[in-house]
Amino acid sequence: MFVGHHPILMNPDLLQKIKAPTGAWMPGLRTLLKLTGEDRLRFLNGQVTQDLKKLQPDQALRAAVITAKGRLEADCQIGATTGALWIETDSSLRESLRIRFQKFIVADDVTVEDVSDSYRLAHLPFLSSAPANAPKDCLSFFSARFREPGLDLWIPASSPWNPATSPLSDWEPLRIARGLPLWSVDDAISSTKGCYIGQEVISRLRSVGHVNRHLCVLGYAELGASHPPLWVHSREGKEIGNLSSLTKVNGLTIALAMIQRSHADPGNSVLAGDATWTILRHA
Repeated sequence: MFVGHHPILMNPDLLQKIKAPTGAWMPGLRTLLKLTGEDRLRFLNGQVTQDLKKLQPDQALRAAVITAKGRLEADCQIGATTGALWIETDSSLRESLRIRFQKFIVADDVTVEDVSDSYRLAHLPFLSSAPANAPKDCLSFFSARFREPGLDLWIPASSPWNPATSPLSDWEPLRIARGLPLWSVDDAISSTKGCYIGQEVISRLRSVGHVNRHLCVLGYAELGASHPPLWVHSREGKEIGNLSSLTKVNGLTIALAMIQRSHADPGNSVLAGDATWTILRHA
């Protein structure tokens, strides 16, 4: 371990003190697929890593879609209404995810409809219901998208209404502090649900194996340095990972990095560029 952790980095409440901005998070175009049909719940429950049977109408939860070999295909938010399930993910997966679901529909009463162009997403922190002045035909889902209570509001594309927003850059400290990667499996896998594609690989990994790398939240208390290089090194100079997202908040720089398991214990130090970073937690 490197010497000299900055005192601010050893505060256990450091990351929890980073809160959501007051304005909505509006990420732009997202993939939104609508599943209808009598078999939609059974079908989708066999495709994703979360147990959708516990999903209530007007709620959303995070789930992953993986291959039979355990490779990530999509990181999703799945919402429920009385007659449909709604799957949201990155815009780049719009066609591939729709094709994936269509491929596995055999005799199921399931219809997959791409409605990405019909809605735009706003996540409103702290709210549990839509604002009074929001369009009545919005879709709304209670969602802990940033690991804090909030509301996913899908606004019809034809509506001119928008909530007050905060710049996406203002949301970066919260996303990084909560250990939420832009495109990776985080805690979106249930270890108690039944079968889904890739479940055997995930179960085997959890019961008898281990991951080779951990996604970690890193902290750095000196703000004068430029953006550090991508690669992370041990004190012996060995390359042990790579730094990805980075932001500055409250006199601190925080980042996400994939670190080799043998070096990824919280409290350890690693080098990125000319800076010594403290591993604050696993994501």
